[in-house]
Amino acid sequence: MSENTSLTKDASFRYANALFNLALETNSAHEFEKDLDKILKIINADPNFSLFIKSPLYPRENQLSTMKAIGLKLKLHENVINTILVMTSKRRLFALKEMILQYKDLCRNDRNELIVEVASVSELNQNDLDKIKKSINSKVDGNIIIKSKTDPNILGGLIVKVGSKLIDTSIRSKLAKLKNNLKEVGWWTSKHQKYQLF
Repeated sequence: MSENTSLTKDASFRYANALFNLALETNSAHEFEKDLDKILKIINADPNFSLFIKSPLYPRENQLSTMKAIGLKLKLHENVINTILVMTSKRRLFALKEMILQYKDLCRNDRNELIVEVASVSELNQNDLDKIKKSINSKVDGNIIIKSKTDPNILGGLIVKVGSKLIDTSIRSKLAKLKNNLKEVGWWTSKHQKYQLF
């Protein structure tokens, strides 16, 4: 792990935990999460804003005044604004997105939610998603939240991510395993490259 990555992770974890503990004391966890989602939406939609919070070239005073103005315009809770301003004054604004994601993880854990990411070659219908949810619910505890996306590169099958565990049943993965097996038995030599499937 690089020094910058470690610093970002440490800062995001520290500030997210501080804000979450404050939220629990005031019964405001959901309200704070909604406020942070407003900031996250801007970060994801505006590359210039993303650069603004990450670049060390912008003066601290400029970042402070900008973040305060954004907080007031979005009508963020005072504790959310103050947390962001403290991060800014400590030159930790670069970790804002990671802090928000960490805070959302803490909220999900508190609600006993488990995010399951499902990738398929075409969009899954609700019946398919319900079957996946039921299958996972039979093996793990918690409120399952399915997030599905399409990825034509997987060719077929599914890629399911449950927490840190990855279940890859895609055709792309099976073809890769087949290629490796053929290499091991000496069949996949240079003269067969013209028959490469992927």
